[in-house]
Amino acid sequence: MYKVIVPILNPNTAEDMVHLATTLSGVSSEKTDRLKVTVLGVVVVPSDTPLSQGASLVKAYRTMLRYIPPENNNKVEVRTEVRVAREVWQGIVEQVREEGANLLLLHWKGATQTPGAIYGSTIDMLMRDTPCDMVLARFNGFKPAKNILIPVRGSGYSSLALKLASNISEVWGTKLTVLHSFSQLVPGTVESASDLSDYSPAYTDSFGSENTFNASEILSELPPGAGLLTVQGDPTTSILREVPHYDMVVVGASGVEGKPSGENESMAIRLSRRLETPLLVVKANRPLTATKPGAPHRDDERLAEIIDQWFAQNTFRYREFRSMSSLTLLKASNNLSISLVFPVYGKVQPMNLAENIRRARFALMRDCALVDEIIISAPGALFDPDELTLLGAGEGEEVIYVHSDSPHSPEQSNGPGEALWHAMRKARGDIVVWADPSVSGFEPRHIYGLVGPLLTYTKFVMSCGFFSEEDENDFHPVMDELAELSIRPLLSGFFPRLSGVINPLCLVGAARRDSIERLPFFTESGFMPGLLIDATARNGLMSLVQVDLGAPAASVCAVAPQRTSAEVMEVLLRRIEDRAQVHLSQYFNSSLKAIHRENGAFFLKVVPQNSPVRELPPPIFAPGYYRNQF
Repeated sequence: MYKVIVPILNPNTAEDMVHLATTLSGVSSEKTDRLKVTVLGVVVVPSDTPLSQGASLVKAYRTMLRYIPPENNNKVEVRTEVRVAREVWQGIVEQVREEGANLLLLHWKGATQTPGAIYGSTIDMLMRDTPCDMVLARFNGFKPAKNILIPVRGSGYSSLALKLASNISEVWGTKLTVLHSFSQLVPGTVESASDLSDYSPAYTDSFGSENTFNASEILSELPPGAGLLTVQGDPTTSILREVPHYDMVVVGASGVEGKPSGENESMAIRLSRRLETPLLVVKANRPLTATKPGAPHRDDERLAEIIDQWFAQNTFRYREFRSMSSLTLLKASNNLSISLVFPVYGKVQPMNLAENIRRARFALMRDCALVDEIIISAPGALFDPDELTLLGAGEGEEVIYVHSDSPHSPEQSNGPGEALWHAMRKARGDIVVWADPSVSGFEPRHIYGLVGPLLTYTKFVMSCGFFSEEDENDFHPVMDELAELSIRPLLSGFFPRLSGVINPLCLVGAARRDSIERLPFFTESGFMPGLLIDATARNGLMSLVQVDLGAPAASVCAVAPQRTSAEVMEVLLRRIEDRAQVHLSQYFNSSLKAIHRENGAFFLKVVPQNSPVRELPPPIFAPGYYRNQF
């Protein structure tokens, strides 16, 4: 796959830049099998401000870029990405590094007015250490060119200019003319391309340096049907004399280290000052450097930047994906399927669960085809036939009922982790999303908000949810007291990369099956914290997202705060043991003594543990596991 990144400052140019990226890639001329175009927005946050404060601007930028129309080519994938950075150039370089991009395409206004800059402050930084092949496009109103002029001087950028121009020619049917200008021509005169086959003149280029150029190098790379024009004289004068006959000029970049004006000014800058003709400036890549030289970061400062960046870029709201029809089209175009799991645990209320499943079927399967199957996984309960009929299990294989061979009593439920683990044996979807069966009043946003980022951005592998109160102007996360006062401080202390997770105890989430089936599952309340820790260790923090699912739904299950904290602490201790190679859990007493008051007197009462916290193996390594598919 050929990958092009298109940073955008003005959304009005986005559509034209995507068309140009498609043309330059060669995908329309069968030179490239597939093309991925990433339209990139960079939100700049000042150095004295945490990156996380750019979250609101990131959401606004994402909304603005969402309306870029897709290319009318099934081999072209157009994606949008918004990230935060201290400098625009830094955000661009980080995106190039993450994607392994082949080409960086930027819209260029032409000669800059910034004092001391050559192409512009951002472009100058990219030019000094080019992260990949790079093209600056200066045009006002995009339209195909009929004749293109390609001045070459035998530099390292000539090959790239000829290659890209050749791609343009095949798509637009453009006539190409390669112009080679000699300042001092010795010996004799060149009258035709045939005279150049054995000709190696010495010449002085516009920078005053002596070079030896073998014209056969140009002939060997000359695109089919292209003409070769050789002239004697100053290159800039020669181009200015010829350019009125052409609709576009493609020229190599140079002179970044020189002065911004005067004799050392680059050819591209000279042309941009004198020409109104559309201009493409190309530069081949060199090894990239993501930070400015001489500006080292301390490890803790860099970690804080990473966490803030993740929070700003990877926090979504369900309203960004409220068009379920668009998500359904994305699912179909990527040939994906989705399994919705209700991991039943605790005391089950069949009527409430049946109502949630009914709503999910009509909203997510009947009204639109976003979900392909619904799985009821209840290893801690055994429904009778009447209850299964009420739940709709077995109706056209839309709803599947899963239970363990030896179900235990509801009082000894092992939480959603074990229920989801059993469901993985039956799930056929490429994406698995799990809902909270205990909520009263299921809403589709609980599901499409979680799968939206995974369908829209292929780099994400897992999403977790949190709930918030909303008003007309802003939203304020409802910080569950248990999570805020107990769980989040522990995660921040021992696993600081997860310190930006707003509610690690939220029991809803979604993940790509090929990722989650390789992770262990914890029973009891530590299920989600354990999953987040393991997913981060395996796939990296930037592969995770969190989604604001709006106002919280009422739950029919009571929460035992002390027991939940103890179970999460046990999971954290196990992961700390794995990392530090120490034994800590043997010193942890999982039994609890709750404080009670009766008749004005305080007393302690032992709270028994339902069952010990267990770590279930990754489903793919469990005996008898088989990856089902539709």
